Amino acid sequence: MIIQVLTKVGALFFMLAVGAVARARKVITDEALDSLCKIVLSVTLPFLFIYVLSTKCNKEVFLSLWKAPLFAVLIIGVGYVISRILGALLKLDRKRKNTFTFLISFQNSGFFAIPIAFALFGEEGVLTIVIFNLGFNLLYWTLGVWLLSGKDSSGGVNAIKNLINPGTVALGLGLILGLSSVRVPHLLLDASRILGNATIPLALLVVGAILATGKFRQGGDLKEIFSIVFARLVLIPLIFLSLAKCFGDISPLMRSIIVLQACMPSASSSPLMAKRFGGDYDLAASGVFFTTLFSIITIPIFMSLV
Repeated sequence: MIIQVLTKVGALFFMLAVGAVARARKVITDEALDSLCKIVLSVTLPFLFIYVLSTKCNKEVFLSLWKAPLFAVLIIGVGYVISRILGALLKLDRKRKNTFTFLISFQNSGFFAIPIAFALFGEEGVLTIVIFNLGFNLLYWTLGVWLLSGKDSSGGVNAIKNLINPGTVALGLGLILGLSSVRVPHLLLDASRILGNATIPLALLVVGAILATGKFRQGGDLKEIFSIVFARLVLIPLIFLSLAKCFGDISPLMRSIIVLQACMPSASSSPLMAKRFGGDYDLAASGVFFTTLFSIITIPIFMSLV
């Protein structure tokens, strides 16, 4: 089974290697990496959301997938509880503990999950991931910002304002277009499809470049990094692999997407979020690097067990 999964996602791992080589040879510089990340988050991914939801989602489809956002909240919630326990055991200071919690709670639900879902399950898998992101984005831009900003800061109190961003707006717009069955002009649909299709190669280049960026290996001591990797890539996937088999009323595809999301590495935008909202940038960078690196091993193992 592992060989079958690797066969399907092998091309994705090759694209990661291309991104890593491009970064190592300075074709992708630090500035270019930040720009590529923002382009994916603010341009191509939102257009992918709009295209998929407006063309693939209707009332019947949404009713069959409405549980996906709830599972997104559940995965983040389990990660939050685990990270708080581990953070207390490690006796981290508040700023470091909050970034530690963010890295374990919020997975790479788009950059890495969408390409793998497409490779394993096709367009239906991508649609399920997009619906899943309704719940993920809600918590990412509220709880996530609140964590990184600090409980007593105005940034944490006003985190709800951050919900107005290209990703969440695109999710809302796409869902409205899909559920209302509004006929979108072909010009806009074609443009959305072309831009959206750029998400997978660009996202994989970004993830690959992250793996080759030296500064992503500088923060966090061994205990902290081990705890993040173990919780994010082993403990949470094991919990949801067990839970998914207990949910008899969900489809095999939904079960697979739940496990896929549970075994994703930390969100690749974590360093950018930490820099923007006052978290621990070095720890965020290291957490992304090591969880992404080891996820190349753990993802095929867990997906072969679903």
